[in-house]
Amino acid sequence: MAEYIVSLMIEKIADQIVEEARSLSRVRHQVEWIEGEFRRMQCFLKDAEARQDSDERVRNWVADIRDCAFQTEDVIDTYILKMARKRGKGLITDLFERYPFVFFQELIHRHRVNKQIRGIKMRIHDISISRTAYGIENFSRTGEGSSSSAAEFIREKRRSYPHACEEDIVGLVEDIKILGERLIHGGLERLVISIIGMAGLGKTTLVKKIYRSSDVKKHFSCCAWVYVSLEYRAGEVLQDLCKKILGLGRGESEKMNREDMEEELSKHLEGKRYLIVLDDIWNKEVWDDLKAAFPDEKNGSRIIFTTRFKDVALHADPRSPPYEPCLLNEENSWELLSRKAFPGLNAMASLPPWSKELGNQILKKCGGLPLAIVVLGGLLSRKEATYSEWLKVVQSLQWQLTKDPAKCADILKLSYQESPFYLKSCFLYVGLFPEDFEISARRLIMLWVAEGFVQPRVEEQLEDVAEDYLEELIGRSMIQAATRKSNGRIKTIRVHDLLREFSISKAREDQFLDIIHGDNVNAKARRLAIHFEMPHTTRNISRIRSLLFFDVSEPVQLTLEHSQLLKVLDLEGVHKVLLDSSVGNLIHLRYLGLRKTWLKKLPSSMSNLLNLQTLDLRSTMVDPIPVVIWKMQQLRHLYFNELREMVVKPPAEVSLKNLQTLQGLSVGETSCIEQGLNKLSNLRELGLFGQLLMHEEALGKWILNLKGLCCLKIDAKSSIDIMVNTIPKLMPFSNHAHLYKLHLRGFKKKLIDVEDFPPNLTELCLQSSLLMEDPMKKLEKLQNLRVLRLKESSYVGKEMVCSSGGFPQLHFLKLSRLNAVQRWRIEEGAMCNLRQLEIVECKLLKIVPRGLWPVTSLHNLKLGFLPLEFERMVQDRKGETWYKLEHVMPM
Repeated sequence: MAEYIVSLMIEKIADQIVEEARSLSRVRHQVEWIEGEFRRMQCFLKDAEARQDSDERVRNWVADIRDCAFQTEDVIDTYILKMARKRGKGLITDLFERYPFVFFQELIHRHRVNKQIRGIKMRIHDISISRTAYGIENFSRTGEGSSSSAAEFIREKRRSYPHACEEDIVGLVEDIKILGERLIHGGLERLVISIIGMAGLGKTTLVKKIYRSSDVKKHFSCCAWVYVSLEYRAGEVLQDLCKKILGLGRGESEKMNREDMEEELSKHLEGKRYLIVLDDIWNKEVWDDLKAAFPDEKNGSRIIFTTRFKDVALHADPRSPPYEPCLLNEENSWELLSRKAFPGLNAMASLPPWSKELGNQILKKCGGLPLAIVVLGGLLSRKEATYSEWLKVVQSLQWQLTKDPAKCADILKLSYQESPFYLKSCFLYVGLFPEDFEISARRLIMLWVAEGFVQPRVEEQLEDVAEDYLEELIGRSMIQAATRKSNGRIKTIRVHDLLREFSISKAREDQFLDIIHGDNVNAKARRLAIHFEMPHTTRNISRIRSLLFFDVSEPVQLTLEHSQLLKVLDLEGVHKVLLDSSVGNLIHLRYLGLRKTWLKKLPSSMSNLLNLQTLDLRSTMVDPIPVVIWKMQQLRHLYFNELREMVVKPPAEVSLKNLQTLQGLSVGETSCIEQGLNKLSNLRELGLFGQLLMHEEALGKWILNLKGLCCLKIDAKSSIDIMVNTIPKLMPFSNHAHLYKLHLRGFKKKLIDVEDFPPNLTELCLQSSLLMEDPMKKLEKLQNLRVLRLKESSYVGKEMVCSSGGFPQLHFLKLSRLNAVQRWRIEEGAMCNLRQLEIVECKLLKIVPRGLWPVTSLHNLKLGFLPLEFERMVQDRKGETWYKLEHVMPM
C-alpha cells in the first residue's frame, strides 16, 4: 500500500504543487527534491512490503514512508485549498499593492508552507539514513525476505501431492462429473483444462479426486502431477517432470539444461495419451516456459491447471473455457463442518442438539469456503464437544482464522500481496461497503476515479481503465461478479466475507480506511464508512478523503467545516439529510452522491465545487437545480431526479465538455437542445423524458452525432395527449456501433426497420408504444439481442409469433401488461438460447399450439397475475400445458 501512496504523491507533486509553487521560488526546489526522493524510495517499496510481515524493522520503515507520504499529501491539499479560497475572495497578487495586509497574510502563509516542506524534507532524509542504519538497505524477491520461515511454512503447507487425497469431500459430485467428461470425451486435440477460483475453494482437492479415479487412470497411459507455486523456477519444474515421467534422479536431471529436458520429455510423450497436472500456477510465463515439453499428438492428451487467475488460464488455451467450482451451499457446508468437527461420528442424528445452532453461526463466517470450514472444523475437533467450548470459538472466529500463519487468512493474503500496486488500493476500498452488500460496479468505478486510483492510459477514458481493474480483480479471484449486463460487462460485484475482513484489517493497519459503528472516529484513517448510526463526534476527521454512509436511518445534518480535504462524499440512502453552506469549502470534492436522500435544496456554495466529477441527484427533491452545475467543467456523470414534475432548464452556455453520463433530464417547451445540450458530444449514456416531440429535429441530430453513445433512454410519456406522448422520429442508429442498450417509452406508429437498429444492440425495452403490428417479426432478426422487455401496452395486437431461427442470442424475455395479446405461437428453433422468461399480467394470453416445448434452454420461469386457469395448470402440474412446461423451474 505504501507503494501506491508514494506513486500517488509523485503524480500529485508533478501535476499540482509544482504548478502552484511557481509563485513560491523558495519552495519549488524543495518540492522537486521530495519528488525525487519518493521516486527513489518507490524502487524499494514493492519488495519491502513483501518482507514487512516477517521483519519488524522493515515494517516500521515502510510505515514511516507511508506516514511521510500522507503528511506530504496533507500539506499539498491544504495549500491548494487556501490558495483557492484567496482567489475566490479576490485576494490575488495584483491586489497586493492596494491591500498591504493581504500581502502580509500571504507572506505568513508562504512561511508556514515553507516550514512544513522543510520538515518533510528532513523526515525523508532521516528515513533514507535509517534504512542503512537498521541493515535493511538491500531487498530482493529471492533473498531473505521472500524465504522467511513463515512464508516458507505457508508454501510447504500448500504443497500438493496427488496421493495425499482428502477423504472428507462434499459438494463436488457434479464438478467431478463435468470435468471427467471434458477429460475423457473432450475431443482429440490436446487441451489445457483450467480450474480457477479464490484461495481455499477446493481446486486442488477437486483435481486430486479426478486424478485418482480409476476411469482416468485407465484412459491415460502416462500421468504426472507437479506442484508449481508462486516461487516458480522453470528448471525445477522440468526436473520434477523428468523425475515423474522419465524416472530420472535429481542428479541426472541437474546435468541437463532446459532445452535438453524439454526435448527428452517431448520425445517420451510422443504417441502417448498423457495427463499432466500443474498445480497452483501464478504466472502466464509458466505455460510459455513449459509448453514445448508437451506435444500435441491429436490423441486426447490433457493438461490440468489450478490457478487463481483467469488470464493465466485463457493464456494457456483460449479455446478451453476455465472451470470455476461453486462455494458450498448450506447443506454441504454443514456436512463438511460436522465431518471435521466429529471425525469419528457417522450418524448425523447423534450430533449434540446445540451444534446446529452454533455451527450455523460458524458457517456464516465461512461463507461456503471449504478451506475456512476445514480450519474451523479441525479446531472444533480438538475442543470438548460442549456448548460452552463451541461458543468460545464462535465468539473468537476472526482471531481463530488468523492466528496460524499457515491457515486461512495468510493463504488468502497471498493473492493481495502478489497484486500490482494499482489494484491493491482498489481492492482495499471495497472494505468500506457493508457485509453481504452487492456493490454496483458503476458506483465503485466512479468512486475509484474520484479517488485518483486509476492510472491514465493513452486515448482511454478513466472509467474504461477502471473497468479493466475490476475485471482483473475478478480474474484474480479477489472479488466475484454477482451480475453482468446484457453486453457481458460487470453490473454488480460481491466480496467473500473472509476477503472483505482481510481487506478491512489490512486497510486499518495501513490507515487507509476505517468503519464506524457509532464509536469514536479513528483520526488517522484516510477514509471512513459510517454504518447504521452516526458517530458521537466528527471533529477529528480533518484529514479524511472519503466519507461514505450506509444504512443510516436517522436524520443527518452534516457540517463539513472539519473535513475540508474530502474527495468523496457519498450519502446515498441517508434519510432527510441536510447540507449546509460548508459543502462549498470542499474544493477537492470529486464525488457527491445524494441518491435516495430526498434532499430538498442544494446550497448556493455548490458553485465552488469546480473539481466535481460525479453528481447524483436521483430520488431527491432538489428544486430548483442550480444553474452553476452546467458550468462544472470537470463533471463526468450527472444524474437528475426521475420525478416527472421537475423540468431542468440548462442555460444557453453549457460547459460540460467531459460529461459522459446525463440521465433523468426533463425536456420542456424551451429549445434547450439547440441552445446548448447539443454541444455535449462525448456522452455515453443519455436519458431524456418530457415533451420530446417538440424538439424532434434537434434531438435527432444530437443523437446522430453521439458516436460513443452506449445507452439511450427516451421517455415521451405524458398525461396531456397522445401527440405529446409520441416518440420523436430518430435518425437511424446503424452507425452507433457502441449503442447496446435502448429503452423507448411512448407512442410509436411502427418500429424502425431492422437495418436501422444499432448493429450491436443487446438490450431493448419498449413501453406504451401501442404497436399494431407484431413486433416479433422485426425484433427476432436482431442477431445480438440478449434482453427484451415488452412492457405495458407496447403491443396491442392479438397474436405474436416467434419464428424458427429467430432471436438466436436472446437470454431474457419479459412480457408485461400486454392485455390485448391472446395467442403466442413459438415455432421449433425459436429463442434457442432463452434462459429466463417472465410473463406478468397478460390477462388473455394463451401459449399455443405446443406451449413452451420448443424452448429447450429455459431454466427460469416467473409468472404473475395470469388467468387463473393458466396459473392452476402450472401450480398443480396438470393438463397439457404443464406437460409443455415440465422441464422449467418456476422462480
